[in-house]
Amino acid sequence: MPRDLEDVLHYLLPEAGPPGPESPLLAVPLLGRDLVRCALLWNLAVEAARQGARVSLVVPEGGGTAPWPEAGRGPLGVEVIEVAGEGPAELARAAEAAARPMIPRGLRLILVGVPAPWLAKGADAAALLRWVVCLARPDERESDESVALLRAVLEQAPRAQLGATLFGVRSLAEARRSFEALAARVEHELERSLASYGVLIDDVQLSRSIVARRPVALAQPTSSAARALADVASLCLADARLAQGASLGA
Repeated sequence: MPRDLEDVLHYLLPEAGPPGPESPLLAVPLLGRDLVRCALLWNLAVEAARQGARVSLVVPEGGGTAPWPEAGRGPLGVEVIEVAGEGPAELARAAEAAARPMIPRGLRLILVGVPAPWLAKGADAAALLRWVVCLARPDERESDESVALLRAVLEQAPRAQLGATLFGVRSLAEARRSFEALAARVEHELERSLASYGVLIDDVQLSRSIVARRPVALAQPTSSAARALADVASLCLADARLAQGASLGA
């Protein structure tokens, strides 16, 4: 379907949203061996780097099955940091270390993939959960899963900034309906607002990039999937810029 991204974001983003996160460390919950969300996270990291940020992707050790390249510098300088261990403590330490050298070297974004079971692991998990964006499918049956993830976040980090990016969206109407329903549930059940971080449409080029293990922003930069990803990245970077500015001014 023809898609005007500005119209999508104008609808989905509130005129005056909640304040930005307290740190440019963005946590994304992952479900088990969730290759689709892992691939979306990797694509987001590369697109944020394409837009000028210095990006680190901190993830549990993938055992060779993850969609990103081996640990180290990847496309556009994205730093992949794979962390061994079975809990969030090492992940938190690696993320904080990656976020530390911020002055005066430009905009930083630290993306952290957090396995869903680790969300319940107390203070170690709380250190990762100041700013959390849930990747949510536009399916009413799966909204239970998204709400459960966000509830687990709040149990460890009650002041966490919550957001959602819808993926697999086929139309603006579906995006509108799904985000409104999810935001209403979060407000009613968790008594918190949910910020929109845009949508990732169901585009064949995104699926191909996942299979080929090549970021869609580089493989098919003019595709609808790449344009949607660019909007999601720009929203994340806008909040990261505010957070980094507040940190440098502290």
